[in-house]
Amino acid sequence: MSSIKDYLAKIVSEYKEARLHEEFAGHHLGDLMRHQLPEFLEEKLSSNYKIDNYIIKGSIGMGNWAKVPWLAIMNKDITTTTQEGVYVVYLFSQDMERVYLTFNQGVTRSTKEEFTNNRDKLRSKMDLGDFKTDNEIDLAESGKGKAYELSNICYNKYEAEQLINNQIPESELIDDLIQMMKIYQRYYEQYYLELDEAEIETGEGVSENMDDLTTKEKLTQIKNYIKAQGYTYPDNLIENFYLSLKTKPFVLLAGISGTGKTKLVELFAKAIGCSSDNDLFKLISVKPDWNDSADLLGYSNIRGDFQPGPILETIKKASEDPANPYLVCLDEMNLARVEYYFSDFLSKMETRHYDGDQIKTDRLLNENDFDQNDSNDSQAKYSNLHIPDNLYLIGTVNMDETTHPFSKKVLDRANTIEFNQIDLTAFLEEDYSVQAQSLKVNNQFLKTEYLNLKDLLPAKKDEVQRTTEELERLNKILKKANLQVGYRIRDEINFYIVEALDKELLDKNTAFDKEILQKVLPRIQGSSAIIKEILLELFDFFSGSSFSQENGQLSNRVWNYYQANQESFKYPESAEKIAYMLRRFEEDGFTSYWL
Repeated sequence: MSSIKDYLAKIVSEYKEARLHEEFAGHHLGDLMRHQLPEFLEEKLSSNYKIDNYIIKGSIGMGNWAKVPWLAIMNKDITTTTQEGVYVVYLFSQDMERVYLTFNQGVTRSTKEEFTNNRDKLRSKMDLGDFKTDNEIDLAESGKGKAYELSNICYNKYEAEQLINNQIPESELIDDLIQMMKIYQRYYEQYYLELDEAEIETGEGVSENMDDLTTKEKLTQIKNYIKAQGYTYPDNLIENFYLSLKTKPFVLLAGISGTGKTKLVELFAKAIGCSSDNDLFKLISVKPDWNDSADLLGYSNIRGDFQPGPILETIKKASEDPANPYLVCLDEMNLARVEYYFSDFLSKMETRHYDGDQIKTDRLLNENDFDQNDSNDSQAKYSNLHIPDNLYLIGTVNMDETTHPFSKKVLDRANTIEFNQIDLTAFLEEDYSVQAQSLKVNNQFLKTEYLNLKDLLPAKKDEVQRTTEELERLNKILKKANLQVGYRIRDEINFYIVEALDKELLDKNTAFDKEILQKVLPRIQGSSAIIKEILLELFDFFSGSSFSQENGQLSNRVWNYYQANQESFKYPESAEKIAYMLRRFEEDGFTSYWL
């Protein structure tokens, strides 16, 4: 191909069919966007610009087709990634009816308020020539495409039909690109460089960049922030909580009342810049009379007007603001039967899949959930909502006689962190004089990186094999009571351990120990002899002992053995839990994870 028009016309004429019906891997449009068109533009621009100062990069998605493919031209001094900064970019509408040449901004590492304020400032101060500066750009219904509509500073639109039918001269396309590059150069000289100098003179902008901190360093600051508020939690709890959210955006915090479960969620949220004041954190108190998904998502009243549930507006805001994490705490989640009001939401969560570089689910609501007499246009507002990849759900649960138990369906789909370590004197040993400010993190800090086990292969094959072999040994024990774990738990335990090792937060045995506690042991309960047999075999597996070969009352001996030798155990936390469960079995004739 010998013209920009030829490249653009080929993309708009073929991309939609390819995205809907053709294999992503190895597709020729990927080579066109990643190599052919960037190289062509480099040649066209080289006579006017020092092309080595620029990165020209195109994308049709990462692993899956993007709804809005793009090709960006970035000044290396301003940005080297489309996630942040200002750059020139061709954007293709989701329906492939339009192509936009835009002067735009990255949306991943900025809030909606930040990039719209910057857009308005540049529109008012810069000479943007004959390019349009309205908000009429139309890319997509949701996701990043929608965000790029809002972040756009100026643009020119090309209709796909005109490109395909040779109704737009090549000279016009080239001249538009040259004029847009001149605007980019003016921005660099008049605004970007002046901004840097002003920051140096005023001392602003010299604080440590959060993006330069490792995950471990960020978690240290989070722990210091929590301590500065006067709270203390056991070792590795914050790391465990973070890894659990990173593995899957649904975590349960369980234990007796008053152990700081809800406070942990609130403090962690504030530590990463999420609060009720900026709508990035929402606390929802579950009511005992909730009995179906309408109590959470919404319902139509007697007049036919849809009444959104307590979580729906937060989901809508999160969908419109993909750069920021949104944390929702379902407080006292099991005051009502969780399966009654939460099963639909859980089922939707299991439909997570990649849509370009975003993770999406099936729609939460459809047209049938709205009444035709609705006067608030609710169907247009809510019918296309899915669970976005920047929504994180944490449920706090009290395990006592006033609440409802969890089914395996719920336990299988969450990491369950138990709060049972109570030391009333711990505060005396802590130094609360530490000063720490909250961080401002973007969604990449918490966003799940893996959805399928194949995402770890072949890079993490050895670790996956080691973890899976350990789980297979566990399953041989659990199978005796039909308690073995399935593929979902296998995958999520592997994700957790890989994240823990990659980010140097926990060693492999500690990480596996945590996951046994959170994903495997909560499944065990009962009063039959086979349950005791399983408990003893598990203790042997965790500790290297041989109590399963003995008969009689063993709980005291098991507990004494644990206290004397726990430092040499492979999985000491799981062994301790089994010792408690065995004691309860021998004393009460019944046991469960929840003591």
